[in-house]
Amino acid sequence: MIIIISSPASLPDEHEIIRQLFNEGLEIFHLRKNEYSESELKKFIGNIPERHFKKIVLHSHYRLAGEYGLKGIHVPHTFRDKTPGRSVSISFHALEEIQKVDIRFDYGFLSPVFDSISKEGYKSRFNLNEVNMFLKHRKEKIIALGGIDEDKIETVKDLGFSGIALLGAIWQSEHPVDKYKRIKEKWLKQIIVY
Repeated sequence: MIIIISSPASLPDEHEIIRQLFNEGLEIFHLRKNEYSESELKKFIGNIPERHFKKIVLHSHYRLAGEYGLKGIHVPHTFRDKTPGRSVSISFHALEEIQKVDIRFDYGFLSPVFDSISKEGYKSRFNLNEVNMFLKHRKEKIIALGGIDEDKIETVKDLGFSGIALLGAIWQSEHPVDKYKRIKEKWLKQIIVY
């Protein structure tokens, strides 16, 4: 499973890049524009072809997920509201948070697994051996986030993650779609190996 998270800031040609990523097979796109008002987010969603709405997960203005028929919502691990009839993903920043969560979720991000590409100074504090042992005994789908690039794919797979989430590797690349294609190719090769 490969997930791309939007850049928090607006970028030139962002919608065209998003369309190209979907055309290259992107299955899940997390729309994280937390500074956007609801009307700004509606406008952003409206510029994405409707056929891709079922692949979009919102990080804010959750009611829009129902209005547009989106895939679901992404919530913090402290979220306590009744979960909707849509996909729910969740953020974790420590293994203990996964153990303590009491809502149903479809998959969770664990971050930062490696030092962040997009957030300077945001360093991983995880012991990768502990992560590996933890994941061996969990049934939930846990997605690696933070510092994921081509050179980390094999390690992520060896650790037992169910997938990867990309942000900095894509949006800080001069050629985001080509970068996605390279990462996807390497990810798919690792799946074949396992």
